[in-house]
Amino acid sequence: MKTKKGRLKGFIKKHRIISAVISLVLVGAITAGIFAAANGKKEGTQYSFIRTTTLVKGTLEDTVSTTGTVQSAKTSNVTTSLNYTIKSVNVAVGDKVKKGDVIVTLDTEELESQIEKEESNLQKTLSSAQSSYNSAKTSYNTAKSDYNDYASTLSEAKSDYESARAPYEKAQSSLKSYQKAFDSALSAYNAAGAKYVKASAAYNSALRAYKNKASSSNKSALVSAAKAYMKAIQNYYGKCAKGSYTISVTSTTESVDNNSKMGENSASSSASSTSQVSVTQTADELCREVKSAVLSLTGKSLSIPSGSNALYALSSKAQALTKAQEACNYSSLQSAYNTAKSAYDEAKQTTKQYKNALTQAEEQLERAEEELENASTSDSLDELKSQLAECSLKEEQSGTVTALNATVGSAVSKEAAVATIQNLSQLTVDITIEEADINNVETGMNCRITSDASDASLTGTLTQIDPVSNEGSFGATVTIDEATDSMYIGMNATVDIIVSSSDAVYQVPIDAVGTENDTKYVYRQTGGSGTDMEFEKVTVTTGSSNDYYIEIESSQLSEGDVVRSSADLSEGIETVSDSKSGSESSGGLFANLFGGNNRGGSGMPQGGGPMDNNSSNSKGSNNSGGGMGAPPSGGMPGGNNG
Repeated sequence: MKTKKGRLKGFIKKHRIISAVISLVLVGAITAGIFAAANGKKEGTQYSFIRTTTLVKGTLEDTVSTTGTVQSAKTSNVTTSLNYTIKSVNVAVGDKVKKGDVIVTLDTEELESQIEKEESNLQKTLSSAQSSYNSAKTSYNTAKSDYNDYASTLSEAKSDYESARAPYEKAQSSLKSYQKAFDSALSAYNAAGAKYVKASAAYNSALRAYKNKASSSNKSALVSAAKAYMKAIQNYYGKCAKGSYTISVTSTTESVDNNSKMGENSASSSASSTSQVSVTQTADELCREVKSAVLSLTGKSLSIPSGSNALYALSSKAQALTKAQEACNYSSLQSAYNTAKSAYDEAKQTTKQYKNALTQAEEQLERAEEELENASTSDSLDELKSQLAECSLKEEQSGTVTALNATVGSAVSKEAAVATIQNLSQLTVDITIEEADINNVETGMNCRITSDASDASLTGTLTQIDPVSNEGSFGATVTIDEATDSMYIGMNATVDIIVSSSDAVYQVPIDAVGTENDTKYVYRQTGGSGTDMEFEKVTVTTGSSNDYYIEIESSQLSEGDVVRSSADLSEGIETVSDSKSGSESSGGLFANLFGGNNRGGSGMPQGGGPMDNNSSNSKGSNNSGGGMGAPPSGGMPGGNNG
């Protein structure tokens, strides 16, 4: 909202000569007022003028006024990044164009030659890629067929394997207890054999030591070694008579290792290399030899111990397991199972090979397909074709050509627009808003736009306000509502931003409202005329206001009532002696300059709305009552002067 100071500054700029005269008048008026009575005339004084306002309901607006330049709301620059010469120019400044119209055409002869060469190279690359793809497709189909065909072989092998496995596993289950007993006996046999070997070595060592040097300690060692050796003999094969003993059978488990260490019996060997052990000398016979040797050397008589007979127990468990295997035909079932399993394993391995071959063929086909797809396009060719399309410089919006920078045969400039297209039917006004007013306006407010070059008054909307100040003012944009032939781009315009508006209200100069004990009032004429008018106080409530006028309301007021334009009763008072010299008194000077003493005379404008009984309308009125904008304090004295 412009302050009174801002309004006055604008008024002075536009009316410099009148403003100078007004300044002189104001000095005289102020000087006269210093000596006027505070509440009316004093003896020896009289009114030289009384300003009044006739109440008429109208519109009271509060506005922020500023100026700006008319612009197009939509401006399009036709540009290009290409470096070709201009072949044809299809428009001239002032022509109206539509979106998509060709503005300028560039020379494309060299460009078309490059495109032809690139297309030839692309075709060769595409042909080679197609051949590679066809070969890869054939290899893939062959690999897929081989894989699918072998699927039946794998299925048959799996079926045979499942058929052989069921009875074989059933037989394994029935032999489980026999196998477990045999495995336990074999473990005991192997442990007894290891102890037998160790005890035999210890006995032979003690025997040699005693023979070399007979002593009590050697004797004791020999006796102990002999006892341990005989115990190991009995544990190893003590119950066995002379003959052959079976110690290994066909295992009913998938992997059984029957290795065993046999001792030093001349007839013994590893259980993993033979299924039988021959006993040529019984355990008792061997023990008697040991007993006899110890007795002859030391005189010590030893008894033959008993043992666990591991070889005998193992042979018995082996015979029981063999009989059980024969009873369930285990050997045949195992053979059939092993054969079917081997065939199935081989079929799975072959299927895996076919699968790998198919995967490789599929990967090769995918690569060939990708190469074929890539060969069908060319980034460089696409770029050349894109440039060819851009050689017809088209307009992106409808409008009028306002600038043209193109001539046939010249090279286009990358730095400048080839043409400028502006929409003359959608206009804006670029304005600046003073810092003092910026908080009183906001986007969306209605505006009134006028120009010294046109009598038209247009409406618009404040659509944009810059968020950053530029040396104490803010840039803003007002969009004109409707198309007009009265405004041109670049034209200067005056914009009134309507901050508030009240319709059908009484309005008086701000000075017409007085305040007493927080109660507001105006003086209404009750009688008299000229400088002898009589007034009464009427209490009012006030509403919206602008820099010069304020809205009042009272049930005691009616349209047509005359209200004193200043609540200061000392305004217009002069001494009687001064009244004779009108050119020197404030009233006389006003009357001479502005037509005082003439009802409805040509006094200074009082702003929009009710004048001091001045019925003339002037351009720029902000109020329904008409009248030009006025300086602060309700304007200068006007009509109704006595």
